[in-house]
Amino acid sequence: MSEPHTWHELLAKIIKNPQEKERIATALGIHPLTLTRWVRSEATPHQGSLHRLFEAVPELRPLLADELRALSPPLAEVSQRAIPVTFYSHILELYRTSLDDLRCWPICTAVLHEACNQLAPSGAELGISVVRCMAPSQGSIIRCLQEYVGLNTFHSRKQVEQRVRFFGAESLAGYVVANCHSVMIADLNSEQRLPHQLPEQACSAAAFPLLHANRIAGCLLIWSTEPGYFRSPALLDLFQSYAALLALAFDPEDFYEPRSIALEIMPSLQAQQTYLVTNRQYIKSLLGKAAMDRHTTSYSQAEQRAWWQLAEELLHLSSHLAPEI
Repeated sequence: MSEPHTWHELLAKIIKNPQEKERIATALGIHPLTLTRWVRSEATPHQGSLHRLFEAVPELRPLLADELRALSPPLAEVSQRAIPVTFYSHILELYRTSLDDLRCWPICTAVLHEACNQLAPSGAELGISVVRCMAPSQGSIIRCLQEYVGLNTFHSRKQVEQRVRFFGAESLAGYVVANCHSVMIADLNSEQRLPHQLPEQACSAAAFPLLHANRIAGCLLIWSTEPGYFRSPALLDLFQSYAALLALAFDPEDFYEPRSIALEIMPSLQAQQTYLVTNRQYIKSLLGKAAMDRHTTSYSQAEQRAWWQLAEELLHLSSHLAPEI
C-alpha cells in the first residue's frame, strides 16, 4: 500500500482505530463524525481546529505544516478575533457560583453581550442567538429546536431577549444540530443548498453546535446583513470558541446523543406568530387552574407544559402544510 500523501489520507488511516478516533475527537472538542467528514472532504476544518489537530496528532505535523502556514491570518486579525482571558474567567466564575437551575440564562446572556461588543465595531449588523434542543414531553427523541435567547446588534438597546421561536429539519439550526457540525453560508441569496429560516434581511449566516462528550444541546446561530461576513477563518474560530463557552450553560441531561435527534418540519416563523402570541395566555390559564385545584405548579413548570403543547400544535400544523413549506 502506498504511503499517504496528504493529511486527509493519513488521518483516514489513523481513525480506523476507534479508540484513536475517539481520543482525537475529544482533544479537538468535536464529534467523531466530523473527523470522517474531514477525511472524505465533505467538510473543511477551521484554522483553529487544524491547529488543535496539529497538536493532538504528531504524525500529521509534516503534512499539516504547509497548509497551516498558508492559512495563518495577519497577527492584527488574530488579536482582534480573540476572546479576552478575563472573559473566560468571568464565565468560569458564573459556572462555579450559579445554581444549577439558574446557570443557563447568565452564561448565555454574558456570552451574547461579549460577542456583540467585540463584533459591533465591524459595522455589520448581526443577529446572534442560542438555539436549544426542545426536551421531549415523553420518550427520548428530539423532534424540534427552540430559540432560547437572542440579541441583534442593530437595535439601539443591545439587550438580550428571551425568544420562543421553533426550528426543525427545514432550518439551518436544524441541519447543524442533526449533523453535529458547523455550517457557514457566505451568501444566502445565491447559495440555495441549505434552508435557513432566517429574517429577510439576513445575507449570510453560520451556526455552531453546542457539544459535550459527543452529545449535543443545540447551536449558536448567527446571521449578518453583510454577504460574505463569515469568510474569515479567524472569525469562524472566534464563534467556535463562543459555542464552547455556551456549552457550560447547560446541564449534562440537556445534551443528547446524535441518534436521539430526529427533527421534523416546523412551520415558517411567520406562521408561528399567531400561536406564540396566545401561548402566554395559556401559561396564565395553567397557573390559574393549578391554584383552583390547589396544586403546586411553578411558573417554569407551567411554561414548560405550554411549550410542549405549542410544539405539538406546530408540528401538527406543519404536517398539513408540508406541500407548501
